[in-house]
Amino acid sequence: MIVGIPRALYYHSYSYLWKTFFDNLKVEYIISPKTNKDILKKGKILSTDETCLPAKIYLGHIDYLKDKCDYVLVPRYLGVDKINLSCIKFNSMYDIVKNTFKNIKTIDYNIDYIKGCKIKNEFIKMGKKLGFKSNVASEAFDKSYKEFNNYRMHEFELQESKVVNSELKKVLILSHSYNIEDEMIGKKISNILISNDIEVILSSKFISNEDKSTNISKTLYWDSSRQILNSLEYYKNRVDGIILLTSFPCGNDCLVNELIIRKLKNYKIVNIVIDEVNASAGLVTRLESFIDIINGITI
Repeated sequence: MIVGIPRALYYHSYSYLWKTFFDNLKVEYIISPKTNKDILKKGKILSTDETCLPAKIYLGHIDYLKDKCDYVLVPRYLGVDKINLSCIKFNSMYDIVKNTFKNIKTIDYNIDYIKGCKIKNEFIKMGKKLGFKSNVASEAFDKSYKEFNNYRMHEFELQESKVVNSELKKVLILSHSYNIEDEMIGKKISNILISNDIEVILSSKFISNEDKSTNISKTLYWDSSRQILNSLEYYKNRVDGIILLTSFPCGNDCLVNELIIRKLKNYKIVNIVIDEVNASAGLVTRLESFIDIINGITI
């Protein structure tokens, strides 16, 4: 039995948990390659015009895996409490995949606080679908979840060390993990900054149980947007510049980024929107201009 894992959307937040869970159960899995032009092209064909770029990319990864495994992992994520809900694409993607790929076999878990669907019970259900007893799946989850949390803390501490010790100028990339980590969206921005001797700080690496997002908005209810605002509050006075990275046409980010720009008027901020036809030359020019501003270079 082989499980296919799409390298998109949820992957960039939970891949370590998934891989350790399957490893502990000794279940074989394959991961789709880094996003490339062929995957994006296929995702565009399978999507409606109004679909956001990360969702198009996700469908392209599903298409890559559909004939290469027994099951494709397609989780559904609504929210971990009754207040902070996820973006609608996280809620609906399971149904979109099932209706787009008629013959695909999926394995899933459903995180939905309102319906009482919590993460451990959902992973146990997933393990049972793969043929394991509840106690075996439960033990595998407990071990995996501990390793996952240790890994996240390690990543955060490594980044904290860069913030404290690096003598380079620092730029915070503020976005969702599926933007920051994707090869066609955020990775090329990070690479450009690094090639210009900029220390890159990622909001996706930040973890905290304290909610300071209300400093920007007291009524924002998207869970991932709150995480972004929390990282902003933590890093804003410790970096030299901030990049707001958005994938077109994300409605959530349009609102959140406007709030940030209006409320952080004395900070060096650039808003970059990536779509499927972005030219690299224009992106390089904008980033190099922003780097000049950070370095105090004026014409």
